[in-house]
Amino acid sequence: MNMQFRKSCFAAAAALMLCAGAASAAGPVYTGTYADMYLKQTTFPTGLNEQMVFLDSGLSSTITGHAGSQTGTPLVMFSSTTDILDAANGFATIKAQDGYINNITITAPGYWFEDLIFSVNLTPNSNSDLSVTAKDKTGGTDSYASWTTLGDWVNGENRILVLSTPGNLMQSVTINSQLGFESVGGLDQLKQTEISGITPVPEPETYAMLLAGLGLVGFAARRKLS
Repeated sequence: MNMQFRKSCFAAAAALMLCAGAASAAGPVYTGTYADMYLKQTTFPTGLNEQMVFLDSGLSSTITGHAGSQTGTPLVMFSSTTDILDAANGFATIKAQDGYINNITITAPGYWFEDLIFSVNLTPNSNSDLSVTAKDKTGGTDSYASWTTLGDWVNGENRILVLSTPGNLMQSVTINSQLGFESVGGLDQLKQTEISGITPVPEPETYAMLLAGLGLVGFAARRKLS
């Protein structure tokens, strides 16, 4: 093996190690028990299969949308306890009637979901106090609020992924900006929402039937052993 070839091999190996290091560095900005949170499209993990959420136009504390198409099911709901929300038809933007969103919870009634992608728009000179809270199907919560300490956080549009950890599903995601309503700026838009891994919540009767079935299987197994 000549020296030039050996140098080429070492250079290639070093390049691969650098690439591997860069790939491992790209990951969630927050690692939680129930959900991990990511910022910007370039850091999102591969293999996600999101459905766009198409909104119904309206002016209400609750705005409805549809997964996959304008008439698709299930419904996706955007609700606020503090704001009157304003939305236009389609894969569009949700705003607050007063100009700044400071509380909005996203759910798919009757369903759990695996992950949620959305864009938030922060106005110039914003307080940037955005917090995102994910609630697991069991009621456990993860919350992250230190977005503005990240180097690629900007005034303007910021794309966020909330991804449930393995073995978990989510029942809701809440986006909040306590100072959003102030004139100095804050969260003023939520747009381009996508959702995936939508799973029906079992009905109570289904749970009962499942438990009864497991009981019968156990009884049969005990009889066989005796």
